[in-house]
Amino acid sequence: MTPRPAWSGHHVEAHTDADRRWESRFDQRHHQGLFRRPEPPTDYTLRWSGPVRGIDGALYHAGEDHTGAPVISVFSPGYQEVVPVSWATDDWAEHRALTDGPFVALSDWRPARADHEDLVLAYLTQRPRELNDFGKWVPVDTFTTHVRYGIYEAMLALHADAEPVTPAAVEERVRRSTEELSPRLAQLVADTMNIPAYLRRLMLTPSTSIEALDAAVHLVMADWKAASASRRTDTRHQHTEHLDGSAVVIPHLPAQLQDQP
Repeated sequence: MTPRPAWSGHHVEAHTDADRRWESRFDQRHHQGLFRRPEPPTDYTLRWSGPVRGIDGALYHAGEDHTGAPVISVFSPGYQEVVPVSWATDDWAEHRALTDGPFVALSDWRPARADHEDLVLAYLTQRPRELNDFGKWVPVDTFTTHVRYGIYEAMLALHADAEPVTPAAVEERVRRSTEELSPRLAQLVADTMNIPAYLRRLMLTPSTSIEALDAAVHLVMADWKAASASRRTDTRHQHTEHLDGSAVVIPHLPAQLQDQP
């Protein structure tokens, strides 16, 4: 039995423009074939104990593949993946739900997308001046949970307004955007997002400039390659539009990444 992906709000009727913007945050990821990691284990079993909701808004579900080796399955509104690891994952899933302490990577040899996204946000939270560079080529929907998306969006807005990008300012900007939602959706958001705790953990998570840049390049390139592969598949099948009428749009590779292999 596969658990329902982390809460996205799609079961709530959108009543305001803010609701609709919230609901459409990850639409392009779905349309461009960016929703799932392309090479998950082919056969695995998730444990009946169920998933753990991380402080980052994703659900982490431990299990085993067909050989008995441990895997962790990550469900979020903008991405799903199953990551094989070399050690038991129950403690790591619980670690994602803590409200204090730095984040620890699941695996050094097969990082989860969550680890890459945390490295980028941790670096920018601690060194917001670097938004002048990262903000030019890292799209906001690179971040695949509402918490991460909202924090990065708030950082970019504060930076564009030449305001201090502090954890308190980011929290306030996210709170103000949440208040624009309809009451029912705003309540669901409040129940499933802990912005202060997540920002505290980001501030404590080590992330060097090399680690953050490598993580950002990996995320953007992975999305670009997946979108390009999806577009080629659609072309081979002569499907230039989705069933809902939306066109398949492939993002341009940022100039900063043009020379990447």
